[in-house]
Amino acid sequence: METPRVAESEAAAKGALAGDPSAQLVMALGRAYHQAGVSSDQLEDLMSVAARSLGLELQVTALPTSITAAIGPGDAQRIVLLRLEPGAIDLRRLSLLNLVFERIVHRQTSPATATREVERIAALRHDARPLQGVAAYTLLSLGAAVILGGHEQENLAAAIVGLAVGLLSVIGQRSATVGRLFEVLAAFVATAIVTLYAAVFHPLNVYVPLVAGVIQLLPGLQLTSALHELAYRNLVAGTARLGGVLMTLLSLGCGFALGISILGPGQMHVGEIAFNPLPWYELTLAVLAIGTAVAILENARRIDYPLVLASCAVAEVSYRLFAALPGHQLATFGAALVVGLLTSAGARLARLPQAVLLVPGLIILVPGSLSYESVLYVLQSNASGAVAIAVNSVLAAVEIVAGLLLAQLFLTPSHRHDDV
Repeated sequence: METPRVAESEAAAKGALAGDPSAQLVMALGRAYHQAGVSSDQLEDLMSVAARSLGLELQVTALPTSITAAIGPGDAQRIVLLRLEPGAIDLRRLSLLNLVFERIVHRQTSPATATREVERIAALRHDARPLQGVAAYTLLSLGAAVILGGHEQENLAAAIVGLAVGLLSVIGQRSATVGRLFEVLAAFVATAIVTLYAAVFHPLNVYVPLVAGVIQLLPGLQLTSALHELAYRNLVAGTARLGGVLMTLLSLGCGFALGISILGPGQMHVGEIAFNPLPWYELTLAVLAIGTAVAILENARRIDYPLVLASCAVAEVSYRLFAALPGHQLATFGAALVVGLLTSAGARLARLPQAVLLVPGLIILVPGSLSYESVLYVLQSNASGAVAIAVNSVLAAVEIVAGLLLAQLFLTPSHRHDDV
């Protein structure tokens, strides 16, 4: 939801660039890509390429909540500041923006026409209907529970939690208050459901349904993006994004603490989850469930659904193959390398933003669940366990970033600006 300050900064930017359609296009493109979830360093690259294609001199600094651009030669620069809400991955908008971007780079459209098209794409709503969103949350939680090693009871509890969180997300879209407190309320609802299920129906290893039930809210992808920005020396943006990761985890932790303070600790024991091979049919169904859910929640185009499913499958199979080898400690790195190479090649062949292929695979690999588990350990006064899991979470994120960077060294996407 656009705040008054965001609207004011956008109006001021349009006023400052009145009469310069090329500059207006560059800022509109930057805003649209920002809101579609592009990382800060890649957003700066996109805007710079577009500016060069339009014959503009541009210096730009992008942050998770703003874009600052200096347009024009040094003695006649115009400074434009756009204040923005943090963007969220939207695969549909990224695909459509890429088509416009290609026409801009190859000078196949006028700035005014391209600006109108960019603004139309930026205004698109999420395709999924409320019922589809609820179903996606349920499928994602169920598939995640299976992959996390849950048994029948844990999987059922996770699906119930996913259903409840999905319904809560629908309410959050209609209520600003619920939307602001969504993470806290979702963690509270998950804790309440798991506690009651374990007390009334069957004992659970509560780690599985708690984490799988809120898997969509875990900031693993955000953590990986933050480390990616830091690796590209975008220190301010990476640090700011790390702050967002911490706040999300604290919100989830507050919801968990609120749940156990009202309902009591009861069965709230977080057990160990060992890596166990899954029957091929269970793994296949879990990946299909997760891939379908990711395609819906990340707003992929219907034509891109098979690619999303393939990305999820490649990530999960690669991870399990590397985990079965003697050097299983580097399974995350190896899987990220494979996903990075294949998505770079796929982006070349399909002429899509690499994000459409890469993001679904990363969602399978990202260590958000470990981050949340560390918060659960803290709230259970297990400081040593929390520190160990938090360190493992960061190391997993570092492995993912290292794998992706090495993949780019071996096989650079056809256009650097396609890498989102």
